[in-house]
Amino acid sequence: MTSPPRPPPLVFDLGNAGISIVPLGRMSSKMRYAARVLGLLVLVAGAGTAMGAASVPLPPVVIIPGLCGSQMEARLTEAYDSAPHWYCPRGSKNSDWKLVWFSLKDYVVPSCVDHEMQVRVAEKPDGSLRYSNIEGVEIRPVDFGGVGGIGCLDPQFCGISSYFNPLIKALETRAGYVVNETLFGAPYDFRLAGDGLVQDGFEANLTALIEGAVAKNGNRTVTLIGHSMGGMVATYFLAGKPADWIERHVGGLMTISSPYGGSPLALQGSISGASIGLPIMVHAFLGIQDNSPSGPWLYPSQGLWNASVPMVRTRNKSYPPTAKGFADLLQDLGRREQSIILPRVRNMRGIDFDAEGGPSYPSFPNLRHVCFHGNKRNTPGQLTYPVDNFYEGDSPPSPLVTSYVDGDGIVDIKSLKACENVEGMNTEVIAIEGEEHVQILHSEELARQVLAFLVGDHDRQTH
Repeated sequence: MTSPPRPPPLVFDLGNAGISIVPLGRMSSKMRYAARVLGLLVLVAGAGTAMGAASVPLPPVVIIPGLCGSQMEARLTEAYDSAPHWYCPRGSKNSDWKLVWFSLKDYVVPSCVDHEMQVRVAEKPDGSLRYSNIEGVEIRPVDFGGVGGIGCLDPQFCGISSYFNPLIKALETRAGYVVNETLFGAPYDFRLAGDGLVQDGFEANLTALIEGAVAKNGNRTVTLIGHSMGGMVATYFLAGKPADWIERHVGGLMTISSPYGGSPLALQGSISGASIGLPIMVHAFLGIQDNSPSGPWLYPSQGLWNASVPMVRTRNKSYPPTAKGFADLLQDLGRREQSIILPRVRNMRGIDFDAEGGPSYPSFPNLRHVCFHGNKRNTPGQLTYPVDNFYEGDSPPSPLVTSYVDGDGIVDIKSLKACENVEGMNTEVIAIEGEEHVQILHSEELARQVLAFLVGDHDRQTH
């Protein structure tokens, strides 16, 4: 059976359009936005026309998903002999890879998956940390380089677990992007913080993916799109790259709902589990969230909050949004791995989450950065647990939210706007009014803004 022909990439033919271009640097922000929209209209009007001599495809795109937004699969080898219950899968010599995140059927027995996805932490002689899986367990993201692992969470129920699918579809149908040619995905092991993603080979793989995309597309630089934690992963990745590498390979960065100043709900994940805007029950996967290094990496930046106002409370004890408050919380709960991880991941590669006055970021090359966020959603600011105290190994009930602030329902507006603290980047903060942390990816306004950004990047690279 012959496959239908792919639509040609959309082009922005300035010569054929007969448009006089004003340099973006001399435009006001409103004029720049209008120019992007006008360019997008020209693109749509010219779809399917023959490419003129001045025509150039839009820049390649690499999507980096957020926390819990990557499908993951596991293989239980014959060395795996620590299944917590008789009904949990056992390892074998010839075991196949199976979907371990995310599958709605695992709600029946989440303790099996919780155990299989545990992270082990060991301190090396130089003081750095080494991360590993439970013995006999191998874990990898699904479809690295493609988008099969980020479109939805559960491939068996894609409709009710849709994630990046709406934006992917918009890029394909309205701008002619083609998966594995001009559109790529970079799913990763979201249990890990930035240092762990170096250890497990993600950064090396992402480097190769970006370099390959640039070479495949006539040396056009890529645009990175990161949602939530994916924006933090992208920023950490770029902080580890030389300026000349960035200039040759990355032309723009779009972050969506990214917690540049952390989130109180990351604390809730360590205490009792949090749904973080995804279709999961709060307590179902506590055994993953209270163990993952990414949790402390995303804790609130102490410089953004009032240290005299508790962020977490029980009947008998309060925990302020400070390094000591977080350390006391993890110690009281007996979260061993995260207690070890906390002081190591808060200041890496010049990114200091707990700097005085708010998070501090290193200076980057002059990179175009648009920081999209939702707002006007009640967002937890203080969590009160209906227990006297926390105890080691405790699994507390869900908290009462005793204080709400403005944000996207998951991340405080202060944290969402902390992207302005990133030095060197040409950062523009754009609110997608009223949108929620995850549902923003389904927003028509976001799709329009993303396409407008890509048109602007096209203009920058061709002039």
